[in-house]
Amino acid sequence: MSNFSIKTDVKNGIYIIRPIGYVDESGGAAVFAAVQQALPEGHRKFILNLAESPVINSQGIAQIIELSEIIVDEKSGEIAFVGLSELTSGVFKMVGLLQMGEPYPAEEDAIEAMSG
Repeated sequence: MSNFSIKTDVKNGIYIIRPIGYVDESGGAAVFAAVQQALPEGHRKFILNLAESPVINSQGIAQIIELSEIIVDEKSGEIAFVGLSELTSGVFKMVGLLQMGEPYPAEEDAIEAMSG
């Protein structure tokens, strides 16, 4: 879809990624690129806020799995997920993403938990 965009922010040293729109292969690649850009800057804590991306296809999920493995396994970092729909939460649980990162109801909750 052509109206996909992504916003990034840093709060309390936590890199926040907010995709907007359908996370397909190119949307997943944009999210992945945002992480790849932040890692050399020293960021190791990430929040992926999917509140404005209610639909994620299998290629988008694959990109999120890969970036989560890089953050958690390779860089010993942390990732949190915010704004998961019931469907997305079920898929994330099924593919093991919720073993790599915690889901939170709101960005503020994730920031508070990760700032400690």
